Amino acid sequence: MNALRIDMALFLMVFERDVDYEDLPQAAYLDLVGGSIEWLFEEDEDAELLGISAAENKTRRNRVSGDPDRFLLIPGLSHNDHHNILSLFLASSWTDDDRQQSIAQNAYTGSIGGWKKTMADQDVIRAYHQFRDQKIPELAEAFQRWSRFAGQFGGLAKVDSGLDYAANFSSFACVA
Repeated sequence: MNALRIDMALFLMVFERDVDYEDLPQAAYLDLVGGSIEWLFEEDEDAELLGISAAENKTRRNRVSGDPDRFLLIPGLSHNDHHNILSLFLASSWTDDDRQQSIAQNAYTGSIGGWKKTMADQDVIRAYHQFRDQKIPELAEAFQRWSRFAGQFGGLAKVDSGLDYAANFSSFACVA
């Protein structure tokens, strides 16, 4: 069997999106045969706002639902997942400067945007973005490994939201 070739930049873009703040709810699926990514709108009429006909969206939805073993839902990250990534960064050893780390930790009060606005030191923001840019591909790779493993047992089912970073995607479980 040949390895599936996918555009990782596109996959990461889909995977890292904050699904809790999408203007138009969409689902994205990885075609496990061709490697392409299928974007589907939950409401066919919403697709028209981006120049896709409602009929085309319905055709895509029917194609995906008609062959569930071929398409893997790419879950995206919840807003809480993004906060977890920032919390992991703040708890990590991203700096040797205890004062700088303390300032960054104390500036976080539950809002990522508020934290960024509070941080006067742009080096801290850059360090966070670098951490985030490394963490999200790690999570995506863990998801890909998990989905291949879970596929051997009948696929994936979302059972709750949020990531368990120790288990890598405990929000997904095998279903028999």
